[in-house]
Amino acid sequence: MPGISHVAHTFLAFLTDLKLRRAPSLSELSRLRNGFEGWLKIELYLWLIERYGLRAGDDVGVEYKVWLDQRRGQMDRATKQCDLWVRDAEAPGYYHYIELKVPFANYNQGKLFLSASDDFWYMSRLLAGDQSAATGSAILLGAGFDEHAWRRAIDEAVAYAGNDPAQVQLEVNTLTLDAAPPLQWAVMTKVYPSRSVSVVSSAGAAPLPVS
Repeated sequence: MPGISHVAHTFLAFLTDLKLRRAPSLSELSRLRNGFEGWLKIELYLWLIERYGLRAGDDVGVEYKVWLDQRRGQMDRATKQCDLWVRDAEAPGYYHYIELKVPFANYNQGKLFLSASDDFWYMSRLLAGDQSAATGSAILLGAGFDEHAWRRAIDEAVAYAGNDPAQVQLEVNTLTLDAAPPLQWAVMTKVYPSRSVSVVSSAGAAPLPVS
């Protein structure tokens, strides 16, 4: 079944390929003073289709409304719009749900990191069984941050989500650019137990997400 197995590893492959293909222009991202989140979403979406042979609307899509687990404390809404979804390659019928954020090191960075923390909090509280959630992730690509400040902000976001550490995958790294400041990136992923069970038991396919 076409799909991806690990959100952070997939995003690293995307950045590596992007750096090779778009090296002359990629450095311009570090000079921007406002978001390029929409560009990142479409670039990643098209790359997933090309790299993994995914079918648009069946294996991968954008802008999907996910249902949230109302049994969890502090829940304040029924649904959350996520930026991207993609089929899981290991568990038939399961999906990775992803939010994207592009924070900048400026006067607005506190608000942006708070929004990113909220995104991961919600992606950690999906109604997993009803929508066949393999994982819920927040992907961040930041401009203008030093590594220490970036890592501190990501660690705070992971702690805020309050997940069992055994169910969290975290990747934090730097994308170096020629003749430009580096970009910082991070992927925070909650792995849902139902996905692990499905991988072991090879359960049948669940309904496809519908945008």
